[in-house]
Amino acid sequence: MIVAGLVPLVTVRLVVGAWSWWDLAAVGIVIALTPFTEWFIHLFVLHAEPFTVRGATIDTGSGHRQHHLDPSRIENVLLRGIDAAIFQPMIAGLVLGITLPVLWLADAPLLAPALTALVVALAKLLEYEWDHFIFHTAYRPRTPYYARLKRNHHLHHWRNERYWLGVTVNFGDRILHTYPKSKSDVPLSPTARTLGVHPQDA
Repeated sequence: MIVAGLVPLVTVRLVVGAWSWWDLAAVGIVIALTPFTEWFIHLFVLHAEPFTVRGATIDTGSGHRQHHLDPSRIENVLLRGIDAAIFQPMIAGLVLGITLPVLWLADAPLLAPALTALVVALAKLLEYEWDHFIFHTAYRPRTPYYARLKRNHHLHHWRNERYWLGVTVNFGDRILHTYPKSKSDVPLSPTARTLGVHPQDA
């Protein structure tokens, strides 16, 4: 689903052309946003409890909750098709909502850099899915950086779901105070598997 969205977007960006230094600025904006978008989406979308709107139950965390219930089950690691389809326009809206005003205020061209920002944002989503996948396999990262990311993600699952919310980067955790100095500083959470929602409540 992500590739299906990324390929035509890359094609459109190449056709539009009009490359400039503003494309690098757009890339910088997306990279700077990534730690915080990961953090906020993880906490407020994937970990959200079900809620009701006009009699309809909205449960943005149902698939992710299944993943927490059985983190070793590989079928639940990747986003479901429906989730991937929903996340792409959500991320695109967030990226455009920040990138376009910045470009406009700087009196920069809008179309080409905005398309570049969208391409990078979906590429980052693809990276997120890949990293998340390998963190739940027996693969042993070859670099200390990825080894630390994998260890932190496992702590998120098996120690406390309110910490280590970043997947591809933990900078958001450091800024938003969910990156403890030591795992022993964080209590074992009784809701790390259920995210506080019982099956009959979902």
